[in-house]
Amino acid sequence: MRDSYERFFSQGYISKDQFFEFGLSETIYAPLDKAESAWKELKNRVHSNQQVFIRGFGRNSNGTHLFQAFYADVLKNNQVTVDPTNNAQPTKLIRDLTGYSKTKSNKHEPIQNYQISHIFGRTKNVFAFTAPWNIVYMPKMLDPFTGHEAKGSMIDEYKDLFQKQSFKHFEPLINDYNALITSPSLVDSIHQYLDKIEQDKNLDGKDVSKLRASILEEITPIIL
Repeated sequence: MRDSYERFFSQGYISKDQFFEFGLSETIYAPLDKAESAWKELKNRVHSNQQVFIRGFGRNSNGTHLFQAFYADVLKNNQVTVDPTNNAQPTKLIRDLTGYSKTKSNKHEPIQNYQISHIFGRTKNVFAFTAPWNIVYMPKMLDPFTGHEAKGSMIDEYKDLFQKQSFKHFEPLINDYNALITSPSLVDSIHQYLDKIEQDKNLDGKDVSKLRASILEEITPIIL
């Protein structure tokens, strides 16, 4: 197997371990105390039917209404909104929590060649898309090791290190999320809703199948 990443490191410019260490050490996280406050606020907005955000579902987000109906039924929140740029709300959150901004700002310290990354994905999960424990600034040069298109053992190795470091930094908050997302009442409500829509003759069977698969992938605990 010819792997371009392996061929790069074989040239001796920098070792794989050095590159990984750079990426991990240069990842910018929200301070735990600020993240804790933001996490409490997010949970409150979800549970009190205030506006919260997700990324769109389906091609051109044309299936998002199915996720919105799901949240309106299961969480009693009908204020779930699609992020207009797929990253506007996470960008605002990480900027405010860290004090760093990728755009010119009088209130924040400028940074460049960093990108915003969702550590654990789950971008259609209202508890995770704008969760402070799920969003970081990371050096852009690490994108080949975290992007969806990248594959290989080296990718898996870095992703594992990155997620473990992130879990350790935010462990109390992620444990709280896991307890919330696995609560018997929520799990039962999710499965009752999925069973109900499968019997709904007004819904397209393919749409229901895609929604079920996405919900069962997105609304899940974080286990490393």
